[in-house]
Amino acid sequence: MEQIQPGSASRDSSHNGSDKNAHRPLLEIACFNKESAIIAARAGADRIELCRDYASGGLSPEPETVAILKSQISIPIYVMIRPHAQSFYYSDTDFEVMKRTMHSFLEHGADGFVFGILTQTAPEEAVPRIDVARNKELVDLAQGRPCTFHRAFDQISESNWDTALTDIVECGFTSILTSGPSGATAIECVSQLNHLVHERLERLRGRVGDHSWLPQIIVGGGVRATNVGMLWERTRAPAFHSAALAQSSVELVSDGEVEALRAILNKAT
Repeated sequence: MEQIQPGSASRDSSHNGSDKNAHRPLLEIACFNKESAIIAARAGADRIELCRDYASGGLSPEPETVAILKSQISIPIYVMIRPHAQSFYYSDTDFEVMKRTMHSFLEHGADGFVFGILTQTAPEEAVPRIDVARNKELVDLAQGRPCTFHRAFDQISESNWDTALTDIVECGFTSILTSGPSGATAIECVSQLNHLVHERLERLRGRVGDHSWLPQIIVGGGVRATNVGMLWERTRAPAFHSAALAQSSVELVSDGEVEALRAILNKAT
């Protein structure tokens, strides 16, 4: 089957920046089924975040779906590794499932992964922190594929962002998907996101050194064509994430919404 080619501004996060669209924000579309991924690719998405179960905020999809899509679309497919929606704290059994799931997705051609594991330093502490050991183990298992730290980041208190960012760099993540503080949309957290994209990352550079890369901030959480222009103006984030759902369907991407998002971000230079 002929592959659907990407939209005019398509690029992966590893793009070398050689074409005229290199500095335009990346558009990632969350897709909960293969039909949505095909629609998103045709409408101009740069990358797919593949998962299932919109109501749960996204869970690991079936590995076979990745293989099918790899034969039909040419844009990168990042796959969610999330065994349940109870929390971002995972038991030893959960973690073994996550490792097996990643191995299966690698065999089926996944281009990258999306996950996030939290821990607490003590049961009574109730303060979420990055589980460096487990996250790093999964990043290492990804065999060089880029990994996005999932919206587990939104559970981290803003006062602990500096520590969390340092931990995320140590783990080897290439990007962070966030809407800001937990339970809020990107629009409601625009000033915190601006601070994260600019001041927090610059402070991080001071801690890890100029020789280290900094994770790309992907702004998500209620992102639509009606607000992405304002979000870009206020944050200058390098990437945006949207489910771009059709009004008439719970889990089907709207081609018109993706096209509108693409058109707006094409002007964001």
